[in-house]
Amino acid sequence: MKETEKRMPILQIFPEIIYQENISLDSYDINNLKFNNVGFSHNDILNMNQFKELKKIIQKHVEIYTHEILKISKNLIFYITRSWIIKLNKVENNSQFHNHTNSFFTGVLYLDLDEGQDSIVFQKEINFLPKKNDLIIFDAKLLHKVGAHLSTNNRVCLAFEVFAKGVFGKKNVSEFYNEGELLLK
Repeated sequence: MKETEKRMPILQIFPEIIYQENISLDSYDINNLKFNNVGFSHNDILNMNQFKELKKIIQKHVEIYTHEILKISKNLIFYITRSWIIKLNKVENNSQFHNHTNSFFTGVLYLDLDEGQDSIVFQKEINFLPKKNDLIIFDAKLLHKVGAHLSTNNRVCLAFEVFAKGVFGKKNVSEFYNEGELLLK
């Protein structure tokens, strides 16, 4: 192997923390939404009047995940930037692994699916089989893809991305800190 082809070893020593909660939902209506030929709605679903209460519920769980579970400072406010609904009907497992580079966290709420069959697949081929009304939130850099959906029943998911604003880091308070603050508005 040439010197230019050598690769630095990568050590993955910390596990990913994926948040899961089955939430109680009132009925929802997606009949007035328009979907493209792949089954995606537009990117601002949670700001529509019919989903405002659902946005509050999801936001509450984003705060639990970021502040209570991950112990991120409350100087940072996490908020939903984009949201869309995916409506699939019989899709083979041809989805590509992807991540969400424009956000800190991403999430999926499973509104309708074939329990025990439909899945989200995380890197290293870890299949997660959600239940109806399961909300999962995870680090946006985590590679994932939509698992196969082999029935003719609709699989309906609400996906979203989360960004942050506020103060990152600390002021330099001694010679031992070299972090500084970064303010995102």
